[in-house]
Amino acid sequence: MKIRWIGQSGYILEDNTTTIIIDPYLSDIVNKVANRPRLVPPPIQPEDINADYVICTHDHLDHIDPETIERMNKDTVCFIAPSSCKERLSALGCKNIKTIDAGEQISAGKFQITAVFAYHSVDAIGIIAEQDSIKLYFSGDTLYHEKLEELKESGITVMFVCINGKLGNMNADEAAKLTKIINPLVGVPTHYGMFASNTEDPEKYTSKIDNGFIMKFNKEYTISELLRGE
Repeated sequence: MKIRWIGQSGYILEDNTTTIIIDPYLSDIVNKVANRPRLVPPPIQPEDINADYVICTHDHLDHIDPETIERMNKDTVCFIAPSSCKERLSALGCKNIKTIDAGEQISAGKFQITAVFAYHSVDAIGIIAEQDSIKLYFSGDTLYHEKLEELKESGITVMFVCINGKLGNMNADEAAKLTKIINPLVGVPTHYGMFASNTEDPEKYTSKIDNGFIMKFNKEYTISELLRGE
């Protein structure tokens, strides 16, 4: 199993047979709409995406990016998102859409995807992607909430947690607190480094926990490398 951080909350997760892209933000539409230019270039062009599944955690522009989705080859892609996002995805030309809300599960190749609670400014989910004994928790966008602490019973291997502290998201201190409670083998900060007005130093998170790891932008890691801190 391999994973690559493609900026903001975006990840490419793949095994030998299946490629999943989570929250791909590969355009500059937030700059056009809200005057927030990208700080890093898109690591891949939408036309070059070769994914089996695209998971969108909620309907904000950096999670359902209309310019990215419109430019993708959507014919063979299954889009997975909360039911509140179905209409938006349909309007963007997505034909194969499966909805998943908190507490529900769906299979994506050999991965089992579980939608979990998120507390954000719009209807949103986090997800757990599970294969064999590995469980990866992606927080998506969420504020701190006691209900998130229930994930400590899930046996999370690696958690990817938002740290930016603005616009409906946990800050680094809150993310570190939640990480200590959930107690994964590794905690990875995410949702930073894309917009100058909405970012954070990832070391503010990793310095507060014993098991933190900062992924490099657009570098591919095996899960074993993450667990070894490489």
